[in-house]
Amino acid sequence: MRRWLMPLLLIALSSPARAGIEAGLWYDRYRNGHGLDLHRAGPLLFGTFYTFAGTGASEWLWLQSEDLDAPSSTLTRFRQAPGGVVGSPAGQISLTPTTSCTDGLPREGAQTLLRMDFNIGNYAASWCLEPLLPADGPAMDVVSGVWYAPDDSGWGIATHAFRGANNVTTQFRLLYAYDGDGNPRWSFALDNGDALTQNQTWYLAFVECTGCPISPPLTHAIGTSTLTLTQPLALADPARNRINVSVQFETSAPFQRERTLSLLSDPLRVRAGAATRQGPVAGEILADGIEVFRNLPYARPPIGALRWRAPQSLAPRDELRSAQSFGLACPQRNLAPEHQSEDCLQLNVWRPPAPGPHPVMVWIHGGGFIEGSAVQQYEGRALYDGAVLAAKNTVVVSLNYRLGALGFLAQRNLVGEAPDQPQSGNYGLLDQIAALQWVQDNIAAFGGDPNRVTLFGESAGGISTCALLSAPAARGLFHRAIVQSGICDWQLRTLEQGLQQGDLVVSSLGCAAAADRANCLRGLAATDLVFGEAWGPVQDGFVLTQSPGRALADGSAAPLPLLIGVTDDESTSLVPVSQQPTTAAAYQSAIETLFPTISAQVLQQYPLANYPSPQRAWLDLLDDRWFTCTARRAAADHAAHGNAVYHYVLSEILPDMPALESFHGLDVLLLFAARNQPPESEFRAGERLRGAWVDFAYGREPGLNERLLWPPYQAGSRQSLEINGGISHLINDYHGDRCQFWAQFETL
Repeated sequence: MRRWLMPLLLIALSSPARAGIEAGLWYDRYRNGHGLDLHRAGPLLFGTFYTFAGTGASEWLWLQSEDLDAPSSTLTRFRQAPGGVVGSPAGQISLTPTTSCTDGLPREGAQTLLRMDFNIGNYAASWCLEPLLPADGPAMDVVSGVWYAPDDSGWGIATHAFRGANNVTTQFRLLYAYDGDGNPRWSFALDNGDALTQNQTWYLAFVECTGCPISPPLTHAIGTSTLTLTQPLALADPARNRINVSVQFETSAPFQRERTLSLLSDPLRVRAGAATRQGPVAGEILADGIEVFRNLPYARPPIGALRWRAPQSLAPRDELRSAQSFGLACPQRNLAPEHQSEDCLQLNVWRPPAPGPHPVMVWIHGGGFIEGSAVQQYEGRALYDGAVLAAKNTVVVSLNYRLGALGFLAQRNLVGEAPDQPQSGNYGLLDQIAALQWVQDNIAAFGGDPNRVTLFGESAGGISTCALLSAPAARGLFHRAIVQSGICDWQLRTLEQGLQQGDLVVSSLGCAAAADRANCLRGLAATDLVFGEAWGPVQDGFVLTQSPGRALADGSAAPLPLLIGVTDDESTSLVPVSQQPTTAAAYQSAIETLFPTISAQVLQQYPLANYPSPQRAWLDLLDDRWFTCTARRAAADHAAHGNAVYHYVLSEILPDMPALESFHGLDVLLLFAARNQPPESEFRAGERLRGAWVDFAYGREPGLNERLLWPPYQAGSRQSLEINGGISHLINDYHGDRCQFWAQFETL
């Protein structure tokens, strides 16, 4: 088929794409064993007229046309000669969509009709064709199409999947090859099931004449093959797409090939189907036409010897994978055992109905690096439901990553264990990087554009996003970043500090005296490793060579557009009421304990007289110290290096939670429309967030569709956009005086 490919490419460069006759198998129910096998490649319609020679032997003729509403083509007969495959004109063919058949014969139940006028030599006819296969194919149909061997011209296999009896996937294949005399011959195979590797028996059909009325054709087996079809775009990969075939036509020399295959036709977009590098997956179609693919693994399960190893690549699967149910969360406290597992490195994809390519938005969940998941539930449904953003024509991805000690333990016996993490710790960040690599490799199959990936996350997800801006291994895997209530830390723990924490963990778990401490730790149950410690990234010199805040400041972070911001009252949902001072004395004591050397200055900066209560003063102080000033500094530093930066403050207050004001996590509820039947203001605030975030993912000024004036953040002007369900407006240097106060004592 290499000879076929060259004219395909030449015409594709100069011809506009058009929607025309649907690809697939066509037949005339009143003719015996003949038909069209049509496919597309860019702006071309091509395929074969599979028919029979005057002797009754099977024969195929090639056709190729611009993808017009009523295409026509020369019919070319290819022959295999000692010097290679050669073609010669054998006739003409034209195709015209029609609503009725001129032969007057009924076609009850036909999906559509097509008039085929053709001549082969002295024989001319006009047939009325209809699709042979159902319109709605199964997920395995993503590997349907014409497959060829790039290093061996002139033959190939067309494969078509359809729903057979009892909704079982059936795969019909046509082998276009040559007999021992070099004549073009076709045979067929029929297989059931979703296996990616199948052993076929090939059958040869024989009819008495081309124009004879329908009658059962004579068939007999002529050979076998072993065929693996995994992923359309896995070019020249013998582990994924290959064939070993041997068939014997009537003449003595058999047709034998063992080759790696590539797809000649365009990959098919199949409803609720997609083809990852590991194999096809079957998702679910939601009521609004959005498709969701759940529980897609992006790395091997990190269990046994792979615990505390960088995520390892997946091998191709053996069969179609169902992606209709969410997987499990990574191990954590406060979650029932049946809802968590170490086998948790999975992601979920939401695909809009339109074909794309669309911008991609990759979500990293929060939870302090010790809890949360991409499958977290809220009010009876997924908290991070990507459908609401997919409805705005983005492809949305949510991912799990290892948490707690399983994701961030730095341990001396693990240092130098493997080249893919020569230090120790940061396994959760490596998971996130592996998920982003999976997106680069696979997201085109879901209608996503791998060159327009926006990484966004909240809380620990925001911290992760900022960390990945500075991670060398993440460079090029995403192109925009949104940090929601996340710290771009200037003072990450060092590797040595992480290792000291690891020493304590080893002792507490009883592995300090073990001859092989790493093996002892890997032998423990996951439940033994989930305990009340603070975990998170460390500056290990490999995954993170410096703290993210410093990378933004010195310009070594990825030079990408950044959208960053906070809620107006972050700490109300983070600090338990029991830890909030209720009296002036308690307020002063709390400040003296937390800031022993500058307590007098802090009290002067946050005087109780300016607040309705000690609790409110304390929470406001913590907001600035933990979130507000770090976001302000990160925005200004990144903008100072010429990067587009947008800063926001979310000030919506939910009417049923007024005491929490604009709390930490509120943006998640709004962004993903997580609450059932929200009041108008809440819905409006969520729409503004979604619109602005999608604008940013598309490369537009955020808030453009909402008609929000949102200028880029600059160190000189420091303008932020206040977002709520009412009137959003610009803020000049949000809490700037307080942040300047803190900057006297430490870098935030």
